[in-house]
Amino acid sequence: MFIIAEKKHVKFMYLYLKSQRVKLCMLLLLIAANIFLQIYNPQYIKAFIDAARADEPQSLLYRTAFVFLLLTVMRQGVTIFIQYLTSDVTWKITNQLRIDLTHRCLAYDLSFHNRYTPGEMVDLIDGDVGKLNNFMSAFALKVISNNLLIVSVIVVIFFIHPLIGTVVLLFSLLGLYVLRRMGNFGSNNIRNYNGEAAKFIGFIDERIAGREDIRAFRAEEHVLGKFYTMLRSLYTIRKRTGFHIASMLNVGEIVLALIMVSVIFTMGIIYLNDSSLSLGTIFLIYFYITILLVPFKNLVAEVNDLQQVNASFLRINELLDYENKVPDDGTVTMKTGPLSVGFDKVTFRYNEAKPALQDISFTIPSGRTVGIIGRTGSGKSTLVKLLYRLCDAQEGTITVNGIDIKQLKLSELRSHIAIVSQNIELFEGTLRQNMTMFHEDVMDEKIWGIMDILSMRQWLEQLPEGLDHKIERDGKNLSAGEAQLIAFARAFIKNPGIMIMDEATSRIDPLTERLIGRAIAQLTKDRTVLMIAHKLSTIQSADYILIMSGGSLVEFDERVKLETNPDSVYTSLIREGGKELA
Repeated sequence: MFIIAEKKHVKFMYLYLKSQRVKLCMLLLLIAANIFLQIYNPQYIKAFIDAARADEPQSLLYRTAFVFLLLTVMRQGVTIFIQYLTSDVTWKITNQLRIDLTHRCLAYDLSFHNRYTPGEMVDLIDGDVGKLNNFMSAFALKVISNNLLIVSVIVVIFFIHPLIGTVVLLFSLLGLYVLRRMGNFGSNNIRNYNGEAAKFIGFIDERIAGREDIRAFRAEEHVLGKFYTMLRSLYTIRKRTGFHIASMLNVGEIVLALIMVSVIFTMGIIYLNDSSLSLGTIFLIYFYITILLVPFKNLVAEVNDLQQVNASFLRINELLDYENKVPDDGTVTMKTGPLSVGFDKVTFRYNEAKPALQDISFTIPSGRTVGIIGRTGSGKSTLVKLLYRLCDAQEGTITVNGIDIKQLKLSELRSHIAIVSQNIELFEGTLRQNMTMFHEDVMDEKIWGIMDILSMRQWLEQLPEGLDHKIERDGKNLSAGEAQLIAFARAFIKNPGIMIMDEATSRIDPLTERLIGRAIAQLTKDRTVLMIAHKLSTIQSADYILIMSGGSLVEFDERVKLETNPDSVYTSLIREGGKELA
């Protein structure tokens, strides 16, 4: 295991192992006891052989054999307990690591999620951490105990016969050196393979999610062609990696054979020229050599897994070391209620290309509604992402109630904002959990009151399980309109100061839209509302109108003033018959 216990890995593991100090101390004591029994027990084999050759009484032979068997059973019991304790500790540690990685992924900015697909993140959090769990589960047995065992056996053999001990020491150092070099060889290939495999999983996940569109537009041939291309790339990398691993396994077996042959040859020469060595002593040294080969064989057998772990370490550290471009170091808090929103000379680029937003400035007074319209790609949704701090602007300042949003903790800022969009994410669970977003402190009475406001009581009463009705993954057992209404219910429950509605009624039929018109009016009452729309009819009751085009602010003013201004862009849109902005 010398080939994996590098400084950076030990430091990484220490951060998580230190929370299990007590159990780790117990493990060390048990490992020490296990090694002692493993070293001491063969002495009874030597005693048994020498006593048998000296025609000692059978009672002595029986006692020696009984003690040997008793110590063997004790050692097996200690080994089982070590394995149980190790599994318990590593399961808790790797679960904590999974939680940390998931939390990091959820907290990272938009550029991180543009860089990694969901499939890649799942493979890293589950696959790479799973490999790490397998390594850490064997850490106590195959790193600490094996290293201590190697040292202990060499010391014991050296005391039995210094010359044989010297030979064993030299060949053991040679073997460890070769195995250490083997451990680092090929890690980059495995890392590349894991990365390509993660992209492949992401590809499959996205294509399965879009299977209806793929079938509708007969894109199966393209998908299968891409599938075959990625498989071929994976096969090439895997074949190269397998060749390296096979080569190293063969080298490892040769090293072990060299150690065994050299030691046996040395013992044979010494036995022929040194009559003081008894048969029991020769057998004892041979037994110790077989014990010594066990950790070496473990190293050779685990080379593939160890390199997988090394590659997993690199990928996990890559995620943990990602520099979040949206720092969460604010300390200011805000009052509840309607909040003003201000953009002051804001410019934002997703990359080094043309700005998505260019020199945007406007102020929305608290408790007012602004209708944001513009063609696709004009920058409407980018305004929302910046306000919600999914990403930060490179230039300018965004304020809420006069406070720079960068001075607020992300949790504080987002607790005052609710978003109802046309893309509704529903989760596998109950209707109650999807409405409350798994907050257990929300009372059922509050939910039923919101159902009355949304005119959903009759629909809810028709469900046999009511609020405990099971929602399937992605809301497959709900209509698009029902999913949209659940999104409205979430917003009501959150009771935010700022409401963002991004085409919030696009999936609701006209009849349902009229039914919940009163609910929307109540939801937007005494709140600051940003209403993104393509249809002018959606924003006809807004207090302000904001028109975007090509990432620039074309027009912003009170709706009434714009309607009475014949030269305004908004008035020209109305004259054109209220066409949709596509």
